[in-house]
Amino acid sequence: MSKHSLSKLPLPHLTPLTTVMLAAALLIIVRVASTPLMPIDETRYLGVAWEMWQHHLWLVPQLNGEPYAHKPPLLFWLIHLAWAIFGTDDPVGRLAVPLVGLLSYPLLVAIVRVGFPQSVAQARWAPGLLLGMTLWSVFLPLSMFDILLTTCLLLAVLGLVGLARYGGTGWVVMSGVGLGLGLLAKGPVILLYWLPLALGIGWWSPRSLGASAMALCGSGTIGLAMGLAWALPAAQAGGADYARDILWGQFAGRVSHSFAHARPWYWYLPLIPLALFPWSMTSLWWRPRLTSRLARLALLGVLPAVLVLSLISGKQAHYLIPTLPFAALWISLGLPGKGQPLLASHGRWLRHMPWLAVPLLLVMPELLQTLGGVTPVHNGYRALALVPLLLAMIAAPQRSSRLALLVWPVTLTCLLVSTRPLLTQRYDLTPLAQRLHQLETRGTPVAYAGRYADQFQYLGRLQRPLVELEDDEVDRWWASHPNGRIVTSDDQLPLPENATAVLYQPYRGKTYRLLKLAPDERSASETEANPPLLSGRRSKAQLQSIPMGVSGA
Repeated sequence: MSKHSLSKLPLPHLTPLTTVMLAAALLIIVRVASTPLMPIDETRYLGVAWEMWQHHLWLVPQLNGEPYAHKPPLLFWLIHLAWAIFGTDDPVGRLAVPLVGLLSYPLLVAIVRVGFPQSVAQARWAPGLLLGMTLWSVFLPLSMFDILLTTCLLLAVLGLVGLARYGGTGWVVMSGVGLGLGLLAKGPVILLYWLPLALGIGWWSPRSLGASAMALCGSGTIGLAMGLAWALPAAQAGGADYARDILWGQFAGRVSHSFAHARPWYWYLPLIPLALFPWSMTSLWWRPRLTSRLARLALLGVLPAVLVLSLISGKQAHYLIPTLPFAALWISLGLPGKGQPLLASHGRWLRHMPWLAVPLLLVMPELLQTLGGVTPVHNGYRALALVPLLLAMIAAPQRSSRLALLVWPVTLTCLLVSTRPLLTQRYDLTPLAQRLHQLETRGTPVAYAGRYADQFQYLGRLQRPLVELEDDEVDRWWASHPNGRIVTSDDQLPLPENATAVLYQPYRGKTYRLLKLAPDERSASETEANPPLLSGRRSKAQLQSIPMGVSGA
């Protein structure tokens, strides 16, 4: 089919927002279906939700049988709601939080329509710009807190914008509810992103400082009340240590702890262009002017948070995620009003980006085998190259801004899916988790050497916590449980002389091992009933040369 005939293909008459939401939902489903849960974060959060579900706990999140004070419960509640409606199948729990994150797109559009109607024509492309940002696309399908926090933040900002434009208590309540949900999603960190916008109402809106005071007092009171409505009963139910952690540690404790993890202040500087790619490679950054009130709002949504995050030693890439919608608003203001010249003036190179990814997708099996030590890799993964190739062929003659905005997130998704063999071999802990489930069903005691992060609890649907052992406790535990098993890894516990590994599970650059005491009369029957994935004593080089799921000698 020629480019001329491709240019005559009809496109569905969908709004930019609808197009982005449908595309984002599809990309979420593809990623969840094709990649495993990522340890340690995703497996831990699903594990916490699973423990709460099993024991009918609603106030106090629980990790390996102990109160989990590091995060509030909103993410776990959302997963529980999905399980209650659709059942506890794996896709249900994994889709719950990412699909809620889709609300970020209509909230972003609503902020512009409510507060800045003169900028609607330009800012309607902001959801597509947001979807195309690399950091956002990578984290959107994950069951983590930052996309959820961003959704709550945008609801709180929508209330601020409505208050600034129209006044009224309804908008104060909306902002307070968003703030309260943010507190329940990730704690007081939401204030880092919300406070600059609340304090700056007088700069980005015609309202006086009275509106800022109303937002701080009214919305802040509502948000704090929502947070305390959970925190106070949870503190009473979880005990003194848990109460101290959630009532004090969530505030001052996290800040002081953060400074113990030194990363230089400039750590985010090289990361920001990558996070915003491909838009960081365009001249759209320099076009907005601060004479636009929406540009001022966008600037306050990005700059203060990035500055504060840079001053705090503890840094993670996903801390930047709540600033990305405001970065998308800023970039959108660099577009002409109708948005159609996007391809002609700034997106011409973007339309052809898939042509650069196609060769990489075609040789991905060889790269995974040569560089990643993954064997075998099915040649069918090369077919992923057809997806961005087809999109590029359609987008170029159509000259559609909507298609241009989808080129990079679709291409990035294909690249991530093509690494599935590597992710499955190095990150998927399901085989070991299922073996632990078998041991639990038979009543075999199981312990974990080192600090356990709940990485097997959800994957194995375990019903009981694992006993955590320090190095000096292993011999005593095995003396009391001679038929028991111990899970350990290369950097946690050396292989004792009186123990043997019945299963090896590669994980990142190390290997998990399931240990038992020296062979006894039960070992042969167990091996026959449950052949090990990788059995015997092997070096790391030997382990890397053996594909997952193949029994050793």
